[in-house]
Amino acid sequence: MGLKSMLFTSPDRDQQLENCLVSDPAHIGAGINGIGEHVRRIQIALNELDDAGLDVDGRFGQDTGDAVEDYKNARGILAPGQDSADRIVGKGTIKSLDDEIDVLEKSTPLPTSFVSPTEAGLPHAHQLCPTPPRVVNPGPDGRAQHLGSPINPIGTAMKINIYGEGETDYLGFTDFATEPEHASGRPMTSTLVNGCASDICVRSSPLSEVTLNEIRRIAQSALVGGCRFTYGSNQELFKTPRADILSLGTVIQQHRIADPANPSNPLVDFEVWVVDMF
Repeated sequence: MGLKSMLFTSPDRDQQLENCLVSDPAHIGAGINGIGEHVRRIQIALNELDDAGLDVDGRFGQDTGDAVEDYKNARGILAPGQDSADRIVGKGTIKSLDDEIDVLEKSTPLPTSFVSPTEAGLPHAHQLCPTPPRVVNPGPDGRAQHLGSPINPIGTAMKINIYGEGETDYLGFTDFATEPEHASGRPMTSTLVNGCASDICVRSSPLSEVTLNEIRRIAQSALVGGCRFTYGSNQELFKTPRADILSLGTVIQQHRIADPANPSNPLVDFEVWVVDMF
């Protein structure tokens, strides 16, 4: 069957992780298959499951080894004859990480997370949220719905929603467009100064090269607080994330949110990726 969590299988299955699931010689540790995308995904898993606080750099160093050891000890993942866990990700460990992340992806993220797991968003005066014609895809109440939209933004500078339709107004975001032909009355990001945004989101819109370049241009430098980018989409419309999203920075959260109207159809699940930009 192989691995099943979005973290370990999207956008493509990581062959090193798949090998680790079935082969003892393919285990992962310091100096043993210890650099690469597969390590980055393990680090994200440890951060999300155990709040390990790892730098997601794709390198299996001392801190990652410590986090693996703590994870295994906490769950009793021991080889025969072991009294305490080793610092290697092998078959049992990768299966445990995959199982737990799969459950997490299908559950409701905490309000302290980075994206809204429901159409409601954070508590706010929803009766003030916009309606059609500004909103093209309203929720069941006819107002902008907030599924997969950012919550708890950094908020140290401008907050920009590219091709938004008012779903993040209540958090202080402003809707912008990056290309005139798709603006539909939104102001253009080309009017913004470099490095002006601490939070940028795109939801259910493709990422063209123009849009990616504008995201990089307006993102606030890490020297003055950094920028968080949130991208969400329906798999039926867009296959995400891709190298374009990964090129923007370090992925700090990945979530799949089931469509409540179609819980048995994974193609309409909403996938959200949160990136701390370089």
